[in-house]
Amino acid sequence: MSFHLQLYLPKFSGCAIVLLVLFLPAALAAYLLHDLVWFIVVPIGIIIALGLIIMALALIAAALPSKGREVTPSQFADELERHLRGTGRPWDWDDTTSRRIADESLERIRWELTKFDSLTREEDKAELKAIIEALRRGDLPEVVPVKDLTYR
Repeated sequence: MSFHLQLYLPKFSGCAIVLLVLFLPAALAAYLLHDLVWFIVVPIGIIIALGLIIMALALIAAALPSKGREVTPSQFADELERHLRGTGRPWDWDDTTSRRIADESLERIRWELTKFDSLTREEDKAELKAIIEALRRGDLPEVVPVKDLTYR
């Protein structure tokens, strides 16, 4: 369910790009302004500016409203069943319990799933199995009354 992006730069160019981005403007500033202090000031300024840009973009992305992931009751039941059987990948359960779902009724169910993290008690296994069966039948169990939701 998750998407991972890795960029592989050619062997030489990674260090060369960093050095050029940091020290080419510094060398130009030091040469034009006839002061070597710019060799220190400009790279530090570039690092700070990039950090501020990244933080601003992260804040903007966090502030945008997220509709949540589109998942059908059957797909959601599959995710729950993989956790019940122990056949999921290492981060599947975390993705299931922490990523918002667009469907409000499934979102209410997702909100209460953390009590099934360990599944050490038989009662928890039976309750999770009942939720899975209800989702497969098309019934959406009322796990949490809407008035009790506090995360909105």
